[in-house]
Amino acid sequence: MKHFQLIGGFCGFVLAFGGSLTAGNEVAIALRDGAIGCLCGALLLRAFHSVLAWSVQDFAMERMRRRDDARNSTGANK
Repeated sequence: MKHFQLIGGFCGFVLAFGGSLTAGNEVAIALRDGAIGCLCGALLLRAFHSVLAWSVQDFAMERMRRRDDARNSTGANK
């Protein structure tokens, strides 16, 4: 999860800083915007990672449950 936060923070900073400079703002304002973008990007990618990890875990549990149900149903038929 730490790497996702770092990547999200970096991308958020670069996008906000670059966009602010492109809009013609001063460097101090662009750095402030970059810091806010860094925080937002890190939090968004952290949330995305949590949802992704939950989905993968849920998928794996459902797959194991179906496999166990299939084994139990074929064992009961014999």
